[in-house]
Amino acid sequence: MIAAIFDLDGTLYTGHIWRGIWLHHRMHRVNRRWLYFYMGSHMSTWPLWRTGLLSEAAGRDLWARNLGWTVRGLTLVEADAAFAWITEQYVLPLLRPDVNARLVAHHAFQHRVILLSGTPSPLLAEIGRRLGVEETVGTPLVVRAGRYTGSCEPPACQGANKVVRLEQHLQDTTQIDWAHSWAYADSYTDLPLLERAGNAVAVYPDEQLAAHAESQGWAILRSHGSSP
Repeated sequence: MIAAIFDLDGTLYTGHIWRGIWLHHRMHRVNRRWLYFYMGSHMSTWPLWRTGLLSEAAGRDLWARNLGWTVRGLTLVEADAAFAWITEQYVLPLLRPDVNARLVAHHAFQHRVILLSGTPSPLLAEIGRRLGVEETVGTPLVVRAGRYTGSCEPPACQGANKVVRLEQHLQDTTQIDWAHSWAYADSYTDLPLLERAGNAVAVYPDEQLAAHAESQGWAILRSHGSSP
């Protein structure tokens, strides 16, 4: 079985999932206290990134690990309504047509298409549903008494832990023909995922990933590209 594994933020679409949550909560006046607490505490890490006191990988992990704060206290029904709005009103309008075309092509070739992202699992599942992708691997959120606690089940699906989460999901990794499989991502922090597949595609990559992709002879997608 050939797999085609797609990152979400910056790869399949141009946005960032925390922005979609921000827009929804502010517009609908939902959970704003926890939203502002999350944003305030995590925005303060940007200076640490810029000065090198906090690595990009550690920063991304922190943002993904605590993103569940934004739905803390919401029931599953309330959160599902928010996830549907975020998908329809924020994610889908920002899809990259060329990357989505590749996703569709992989389906046509009967490849095993998987979305892999630090996005909370239930939100990623909704995005996958709208894109026709049955398999999604995100960061699971903890639920107690029918409400989200704000915590996630570690590890967050970021960096090297994306591969950990993916392999847990697959259970039997020998089912996948890795040499002929595909991985799509935009960030250098996704290097462990890209190196796992025989066909790595740097999608609108950051500067560090672009340089690495060029040195490795990987495909780089910066504009409308052909099908795989």
